[in-house]
Amino acid sequence: MKPTFHHMLVNGPFEDPCLYIRVTRERRAFLFDLGYINRLRPGDLQKITDVFVTHTHIDHFIGFDTLLRALLRRKTPLRVYGPENIINCIEGKLKGYTWNLIKEYPLRIEVFGIREDSTRHSSFYAENCFVRIDSDESPFDGTVLREPYFEVKAVSLAHQIPCLGFSLKEDFHINIDKAALGRIGLPVGPWLSDFKKALRGNAPEETEFEISDRRFKLGDLRDIAKITEGQKVTYIVDTSLNDENVKRVIELARDSDTLYCEAYFLDEDRERAVERHHLTARTAGRIAREAGVKNLIVMHFSPKYRDCPDAPEKEALSHYLHTYISSRR
Repeated sequence: MKPTFHHMLVNGPFEDPCLYIRVTRERRAFLFDLGYINRLRPGDLQKITDVFVTHTHIDHFIGFDTLLRALLRRKTPLRVYGPENIINCIEGKLKGYTWNLIKEYPLRIEVFGIREDSTRHSSFYAENCFVRIDSDESPFDGTVLREPYFEVKAVSLAHQIPCLGFSLKEDFHINIDKAALGRIGLPVGPWLSDFKKALRGNAPEETEFEISDRRFKLGDLRDIAKITEGQKVTYIVDTSLNDENVKRVIELARDSDTLYCEAYFLDEDRERAVERHHLTARTAGRIAREAGVKNLIVMHFSPKYRDCPDAPEKEALSHYLHTYISSRR
């Protein structure tokens, strides 16, 4: 089964945390955090339609200028989601440049600042020299983006400042049985995208498709599709080590296929973790185990562990795997 989302960390565990997720069979990608992104190729940057920023510390936000420069002439809008201050921060970035020669450029940036119970929305358009345009606030119910086959949820966490955790969840996965296609003499082709959209949209059984000069109804084609549970990917960084944060992260990450989680300090440096508002590797392992995560990837390590770079991962996975396996015996 081919996954819908292909995900990878852009940088190593001692560098800026940044998760790139490409959507299969679409010229589209998502970015979780916006630190140093220069390792991404121009073609990778062009695919980015939505950026989810946990908070605006420099190692999570300095890459905005790189992305902006890459997308200035693109017609597809860029959407950015972040904590409440994200709108002011992007406005400040845009005000740092002179824009007198870009009025014919097509880029539009839509920015969403998320509070506990509401979302603010502001727009910045190249045709208007990126002057800020504010829209009305709307209620926030935990979902920051909802599209026909996936949703992105966010939860507010504490890092001495507000910081967001995100999860990307596919509603369900549609895998095409090529053997079944062959039995009815149908080719693989662009029509399958329309077929999948019809399935996801609960289209009527009488919905028709024209394939190789033949007409088929949706109900006649259902046997070529295998419906399975969709992917879920969760991303957590820079989170204070307290019970409320841990509880919120566990609920957000529950049943994730992959959890990307910071492991900034070892548990032997727990006091330092509390002081600096970060998780320990041991806590990352505990979160993954209690959330029923299938795969834990730890990242965002303190530079103090450069001499023992495997230690945070070993601590996290040892606690996670030992407890995870024991709970299933």
